[in-house]
Amino acid sequence: MQRQDVLERPATSYMQRQFVTLEENASVASAVKEMQSQELESIIVTRQGLAIGMVTTGDIVEKVVLKGEDSSRTSLKSIMTFPLVTISFNGTVKQALQLMRLNRIKRVPVTNSTGIIGIVTQRSLADAVSKSVLERTLDRAKSTLKMRYKPVLGNLGVLLQFSAVLLVVPALVGTALGQASSITGVYLEVVGLSFTGFFLMAYGEKGQMNLKQASIFIVASFVVMSLFGSLPYVYLNPFARGIDANSLFVNSLFESASGFTTTGLSMITHPENLPQSFNFYRSYTQWVGGLSFVYLVMMLFFPEEKLSAWKSVLGGGMLRLKEFIVTLVGIFSVYSLVLTLLLILTGQIANIYAVSAVFATITGGGFSPTSDFISPGNIGFLVVTSAGMILSALPFAFHYYIFSRKGLFTKKTLGTEVTVYLVLLVASVPVFYLLAAGTTGLDIGAAAFHTVSASTNTGFQYINMQSIPAAAKVFMIILMMVGGTAFSTAGGIKVGRFVILYQEFAKRIGMKRSEMHQFTAIHEAYSSISSTANPHRSEDNGILERIREEYRTRDFREILQKHGELLKVIREVLGIKLVREILIVIGLFVFLSVLTGLVLSYTANRSFEDSMFESVSALSTTGLSTGITSLSLDSFSKLLLTANMILGRFEIIAVLYIFSSALRK
Repeated sequence: MQRQDVLERPATSYMQRQFVTLEENASVASAVKEMQSQELESIIVTRQGLAIGMVTTGDIVEKVVLKGEDSSRTSLKSIMTFPLVTISFNGTVKQALQLMRLNRIKRVPVTNSTGIIGIVTQRSLADAVSKSVLERTLDRAKSTLKMRYKPVLGNLGVLLQFSAVLLVVPALVGTALGQASSITGVYLEVVGLSFTGFFLMAYGEKGQMNLKQASIFIVASFVVMSLFGSLPYVYLNPFARGIDANSLFVNSLFESASGFTTTGLSMITHPENLPQSFNFYRSYTQWVGGLSFVYLVMMLFFPEEKLSAWKSVLGGGMLRLKEFIVTLVGIFSVYSLVLTLLLILTGQIANIYAVSAVFATITGGGFSPTSDFISPGNIGFLVVTSAGMILSALPFAFHYYIFSRKGLFTKKTLGTEVTVYLVLLVASVPVFYLLAAGTTGLDIGAAAFHTVSASTNTGFQYINMQSIPAAAKVFMIILMMVGGTAFSTAGGIKVGRFVILYQEFAKRIGMKRSEMHQFTAIHEAYSSISSTANPHRSEDNGILERIREEYRTRDFREILQKHGELLKVIREVLGIKLVREILIVIGLFVFLSVLTGLVLSYTANRSFEDSMFESVSALSTTGLSTGITSLSLDSFSKLLLTANMILGRFEIIAVLYIFSSALRK
C-alpha cells in the first residue's frame, strides 16, 4: 500500500492537544508558573474567553528577561504575538508550514467550531517530514531490493544449495576414511550453505537476470562461498597453535578463497601433515570453483548472441550448452581419471593424493598434496602435471572438438588464439631460461615447467622465485598477467583479448594502406603527365630545384598525413565497444597489480618486484609466490590478496558491469 504524502496529511495528526490559556491582563510571572507546571513552551492569551494572541518562552526571554523587566508587573498583553494565526482542523501539514513561513512563527493553534483544540509546532511537523522521507527511502530501497535483486537472491540460493550437494563428496570421503572429526567443518559448511540457500530461494525468485544482476550474482557467489568455505579451516586450524581468533578467520578466508578461485596461494607449507580427507577437500574446492565457475560465466556473460566478436579468435569453435556440459562432465572427468592413473603409475603416491593433485592441476588450481610433490626428482610427476596444466589453459571448444570426427587439426581446435598461445608458450621457455640463468636448481626442464605453470596460471613451483633475477621476475609477471586462452580454467587477461586488439588494428591499418596506395598511384600518374606536358622541362631555369623542393614538401605532407591517418585508425578502433572493454580490463589489471604491489612492498617490507610478482599472482589466480604469502604476513595484506583473487577470478568483468551502465549496453 502506497504511503500518503506527509504534506497532504491533516495537521491534526501531529497536533499537541495539551495547552493553557490565560487572560491578557495576567502577569508574565503567572504564565511562567503555569507553563512550567504543564511542561509547555507556549500559552494562549484570551480576552473575555476569546483567543487573541500567543506568548512563547522565546517571547518571555527576549522581551522580559533580557530587558530586565519585572515579570510580576508585566502583562501578557504587552509581549504577546498579535493577531493570533490559526489553522482549521481540516488543514494540511503543507498549509500549516506555509502559515508559519509567511508569518515567521513556529506554532499555530488548530481550531474547529468550538474553538482551539490543540497546537502544531514547527518542530513536530519537521520531525514528521523527516520521518516520512526516511520511510519513503526505506520503502524505495525495499522495493528496489524486491524487484531488482530478487532474481539475484533466488539464483544465489540455487547455487549455494547445489554447492552444498557437491561438497557432500569430501565429507563422505572423510567419513569413509574414518576422519569424521577432521571433516566436521565441511559438514558445517554443507549445512550452512543448504540453509542459506533455502532462505534465499524462499525470499528471492529463480529467473532470468540482466547483465548487472548477473554480475552481482557472480561477485556474491564467490564472496559467500569463500566465507562458508572458511568454516572447515576455522574448525581444524591447520595454521598454528594458540593463534588468535582474528588471524584464524583471516587465514581461513584466505585459504578458502584461494581454493574456490583456483589461485593456489597458501600459507600451509606442509600439507602432508593435514588429514588426507582435508587435503582432498582443499583440492576439491578448486574443482568446484574452477569448472563450475567457467560454466556460470559462459552462460551469464557470454551467451551465443554475444560471442560473434570472438569467432575469429576461437576459429568458430564455440560450444552450445549441451556440448559445453559434455565437455565439463564427460571429457574433463576422463582427463582426471587418466592423469590420476598416470600419477599412480609414475611414482609412489597415495591414491587420494593423486586425485587431489589432478583436481588442482586440471583446474589450474595449484594446491600441492605434499610439500615435495613438485620437485626435480619426480620427473614423471612433472611431465604429467605439465600436460594437465596445458590442458587446463586451452578453451573448452578445443577439448570438445579433438574428440570429434575431424580430430585435432581443424580450425575449430587450432584456432587463432590456441595457435598464438602455444607459440608463445614454446617461445617463452628459452627466454625465461636465459633471463633466469644462474638461479639455483634451474635447468631447461625447470625453465619449461615453471613457464608452463605461469602461463597456465596454475602456480606449481619448486624453485625459489625470490632468488631469480629481476628481469626473469618481470617476464614471469607478464606471462601470469597475459594468462591462458578464453573460456578455459586459466586466469589472467587472456590471450584472446590481445588477439582481438591486434586483429582490429591490423584490419583498419590495412584498409588505410590500401586507400593510401590508390591515392599515391593517382598522384604519381598526374605528376608524370604534368612533367611531360611542361614546355620548359629541358631548359635550365631552376626547375630542378623547384622539383626537389616540391618532393621535400610532398614528403613532409605525406608524413603528416600518415600521422593523421594513424590517429584516425586509433579513434576508429577505440570506438568499438569490445575494444574499449578489453582496454579497460587490461588497464585495471595493471593498475590493481601495481597498487597492491606498492602496498605489499610497504607492509611486507619487501622489494617492489617481489611484491608486484605476488600481487599479479593473486590477481591472475596463478599461485606462484616469492615467499610473501606466509603466516607472518599481516592481516590487511592477506585480505588485500584475497580481494585480488576474487576480482581476478571473474577477470574484473563483473565489477565493470555492476558500476558501468555504458559497458552493459
